[in-house]
Amino acid sequence: FTGPIRLKNAEVEFLVLEDYGETENPLPNEEPKMLWFGRVVGRGSRELIDKFDVKKRKYLGNTTMDAELSLVMANQALARPGILVYDPFVGTGSFLLTCSHFGACSMGSDIDGRQIRGTAGFRRNVNGIKANLAQYNLESRVLDTTVFDVCRNPWRSGALFDAIVTDPPYGVRAGAKRLGRRNGTVPENSFRVVDGIPNHRRDDYYPPTVPYEMSDVVEDLLALAAEKLVVGGRLVYWLPTVAGEYQPEDVPGHPVLRLVANSEQPFGGWSRRLITMEKVKELDTEVVTVGGGHEPAHKNFRDRYFAGFEPAITRPTAATSLDLRISAIPVPRYFTTTTTTHGTNRTIAVVGGGAAGFYTASRILAKTNNVFVDIFERLPAPHGLVRYGVAPDHPEVKNCTNKFDSVASDPRVRLFANVSVGDTIPLDRLRNAYDGVVLAYGASKDRRLNIPGEDGSGDGEKQGVVSARRFVAWYNGYPEAQGLTPDLESFDRVVIVGHGNVALDCARILLSDPDVLAKTDITEAALRVLRKSRVRHVEMVGRRGPLQVSFTTKELREMTKIPGLQIICDRELLNTQCDLGSEYLESRRPLKRMMELLLKHAVDKNDYIGDMGEKTFTLRFLMSPQEMLFDQKVDGQQVPQLLRFGVNRLEGMPESAKAISTDEIIDVPCSVALRSIGYKSTRITGAPFDDYRGVVPNIAGRVTVDQDLVPGLYVAGWLKRGPVGVIATTMQDAYRTADAVVMDLNSGVIGHNDLSFGDADRVILEDIKNVCITNEEWKRLEKYEVEAGRELGKPREKVTEVGQMLAIARGQELE
Repeated sequence: FTGPIRLKNAEVEFLVLEDYGETENPLPNEEPKMLWFGRVVGRGSRELIDKFDVKKRKYLGNTTMDAELSLVMANQALARPGILVYDPFVGTGSFLLTCSHFGACSMGSDIDGRQIRGTAGFRRNVNGIKANLAQYNLESRVLDTTVFDVCRNPWRSGALFDAIVTDPPYGVRAGAKRLGRRNGTVPENSFRVVDGIPNHRRDDYYPPTVPYEMSDVVEDLLALAAEKLVVGGRLVYWLPTVAGEYQPEDVPGHPVLRLVANSEQPFGGWSRRLITMEKVKELDTEVVTVGGGHEPAHKNFRDRYFAGFEPAITRPTAATSLDLRISAIPVPRYFTTTTTTHGTNRTIAVVGGGAAGFYTASRILAKTNNVFVDIFERLPAPHGLVRYGVAPDHPEVKNCTNKFDSVASDPRVRLFANVSVGDTIPLDRLRNAYDGVVLAYGASKDRRLNIPGEDGSGDGEKQGVVSARRFVAWYNGYPEAQGLTPDLESFDRVVIVGHGNVALDCARILLSDPDVLAKTDITEAALRVLRKSRVRHVEMVGRRGPLQVSFTTKELREMTKIPGLQIICDRELLNTQCDLGSEYLESRRPLKRMMELLLKHAVDKNDYIGDMGEKTFTLRFLMSPQEMLFDQKVDGQQVPQLLRFGVNRLEGMPESAKAISTDEIIDVPCSVALRSIGYKSTRITGAPFDDYRGVVPNIAGRVTVDQDLVPGLYVAGWLKRGPVGVIATTMQDAYRTADAVVMDLNSGVIGHNDLSFGDADRVILEDIKNVCITNEEWKRLEKYEVEAGRELGKPREKVTEVGQMLAIARGQELE
């Protein structure tokens, strides 16, 4: 290319892209994984997602389709100028908007005219669908919206439409209905006049209806498409299904329709599939075939949804918790048969006794009656981060342990605690002994700052930057963290690097009244240190701005309730960022509420007067740590540590803003510095591991090596997706992995261990019999902790030394 460089109105554009993999917030000194350079040949239309954002629409209902999915469906339908698109379950008209945006003419119908007119929905009486059409200037492209039962439609015979795009009502938010009465009779005087107006012509009229079963809805929809679509026309619709039970033949077929695409959107216990079909020839039959006559997974979907998708099975007779039911000899894996596992007992090993492990086991139990699960946990006590990571003043979050206890007491589950897979027993041995192995051991390490002085002074007297993960583990009684001795007495200030919920947990513990904490399950050892603490000021520092913080409103609100605590921040920066990001905040209401909460309770850093509060919590923005210094003087006062920060500026839109370093430096003195910038998982011998992303590579929970599936090996939780999300996120993630396990068992991909139920795996039991802690023994330890806590007026007092934990669990005398 020749010619001058023009930054405006250029004929040719080039881009340099930095690829950081799946890292959400790369550190300033982190190198990109790859650099890409290329010529710009076209741009997408991602801005349409924001344009059609449902939160911005004048009219909105409880069945309104997400903007991005509506746009995807319009594309699947090949919406374009010169075609006619029809939605037979139009609801609030999402597909009319997106299809018409791409130039198509559209129309819709629904049995419930209230949705169309706007007398139902979240935002009512705004002229319904017409209000949205006027908002997006699309009135000229939408021919009409009509009210009738699609089963008894008024359309003339023959092909009419170039595409049918719809989301059939399957009962999650609104039950499907068709005209009729439950007893099939028509009452006398059915034609009624109210206030001089025939009842059926009133705006609030809703005709008598009967339930419309999902499989019937889909069959009728295909019949409609087969008759009303032109050849080459497309049908695009959502098909709900029960996760783990879906089979390809569940998708209905028709002699004149060809399946073009079948994509899944999982929701845990269920999922929905986006089905695209094309009419390939004129209609000469009305026969619909659905999987050769079998019952599809979407049959009676609404009833099963509200029943929690419980399988209609009878569980086998209970076996004792130490029944031996694993193969004694390593069995080679050959995955060629398609025989199902019904009637044959199968075994799954779960490595990790935290939330991901227990939720995976729970799901497998709920969806099968012939699968037995063994849970291996490295520590003598299960429950992982729920026990050792959740803040002690958040007891409600720990209620999930009731579910875990229920799982562990199930006769099809055995707990093997104090067993380290990879050390006590190799992973390969588990894989040879069980039909499947699920890795769910979480993240036990943390990301580093990689700055000078991070590991402390050379003489070992100063700690440098301590992991917030280890600090949390220390006050929660994690055995391996009890050697931590945080210096809370030499100075009155602690610095925390990171703007997430874990960072706020640490700040809250440091600034809370120890007498309040004494009523929680915080350890007595940690409580003694906190009672002696001189810390009165905590500063929480992040490298980007206030709109990019990762903590939640709930956690911030708890800080506002600490007596005598003053919150401090740069209000000028906060106001400026909120003004610049006003549109961004409108589309993210929780973040907007959090900014309003911060503005309500925080004073400006320049207006703070020392006597405004006994303690302070300062939120600092646009600062990146550069170096830890020791034994420095600040204003003539000797300080134990001093964390040096570089000042940043923001560049880019709020949702993708990057921190750009400047030459300005800020020093913050402290006694303790904590880093809270993310957790990391570690590899286990015998399983692949992506060191860059810190996860086991997988496709939907199935472990892969170079994109090839590793049969019988699965992954769940943080080890699967990275250390993001809360316990509920982990639950849904674990459910999806468990669904994959059940699907593979049912399809015969795994489950070829032919040894009968009760056969002993002598090798495995020989390895673990002298070290493992069973569920009964764990409950003995838990009872001891609860009784010790009762004497202290708290929920429990955790035993923090492994030797004591083992002795108590086994009923031995303590030395």
